[in-house]
Amino acid sequence: MSESIPTLTTPPGSSTPYKLPCFTGELWTIPTSKSTMRLLATAKETSNAFAVVGTGGTFDNPIGFHYHREAHDVFLCLKGTLNVWANDSARSLGPGDFASVPPNTVHQYQIASAHTEFVGLIIPGGWEEFFRFVGEPFSGPLFPTHDSRSPFEVLIPKLIAATDKFDMVPVREKASFDPQPWDGTESQLPGVCEIGGYFLKADTGPKFATGGTIVRPLATRKESDGKFSIYCVEGSKLHDGKGLEKTTFKFEKTHHVIQVIEGLLSVVINGKQTIVGSMETVFIPAESEWRCAVHSVAAKYYVFANGGGIGEVLTGTGSPFEWVVVPEAGDLTGWDEKQLEGLQKELEFVIF
Repeated sequence: MSESIPTLTTPPGSSTPYKLPCFTGELWTIPTSKSTMRLLATAKETSNAFAVVGTGGTFDNPIGFHYHREAHDVFLCLKGTLNVWANDSARSLGPGDFASVPPNTVHQYQIASAHTEFVGLIIPGGWEEFFRFVGEPFSGPLFPTHDSRSPFEVLIPKLIAATDKFDMVPVREKASFDPQPWDGTESQLPGVCEIGGYFLKADTGPKFATGGTIVRPLATRKESDGKFSIYCVEGSKLHDGKGLEKTTFKFEKTHHVIQVIEGLLSVVINGKQTIVGSMETVFIPAESEWRCAVHSVAAKYYVFANGGGIGEVLTGTGSPFEWVVVPEAGDLTGWDEKQLEGLQKELEFVIF
């Protein structure tokens, strides 16, 4: 396979496959903040379906309570500590912890460690224009740490203007409060999308095995009113060919964004291959013919999609899985080929 998927440093602005190296993307910083937003996929790449934004930063103040009438936010912590408030609940998220914030949920977040990294999906696509509107381009290696300018001069006027232009309603009268302890209820998906959202503790919730691939939903179509899904997937090249790794998929309407957390992932899109490493991102447009397989002894990655996508295929064809890591050879399971056929119509894909 001589040709490879293009490696870029910013999204291309059109619905075409690409890979972004670690800590790249279209970089913006909010004036006086101590963080950088990295636009990994925008409305231009996803046909307005969604955007995926990575954020890195250091200790900072909460951003201020607000809500969106239409936009659905999610927060997936990858490194450090991230405090997230949703209505009257709040948790301190560590690596792998997740928060879903549906429309009309009053929320805010706070970067609460020396180096925090988190990634989020925004539905619908286009809301990322807010960052371009109030932000400034960033060209440093990670994030700013000492912007001493007055927010009343460089930020507040932009935020006031943004309130009228974007789906962002400030709730200045809501008093902040300390994050509450995790109480053990954050281990299951709610099965519905409702105001207030939910928190999900790392490595909890349902798990499924398809061959040697383990998949865990963080948000399904049920939790997003059918708009998106987010799955955590783990596997090993030692189990290559035991699952759906050699199956090529073509989703008619579903775009996929994959971010690798650990290990290596081989991705082939329309006959072109790339190897995706830790904290790298690959975009797979709808109507592409593609497949992926773990390219290291072990790997972990997150899949973001509008609709159910490959994550729902893996859960729908797999069986419940109880162990905490990728299975050994003796614990491998098969997959339900009849269910795979049935999902093709529902999720609008074909296989090769």
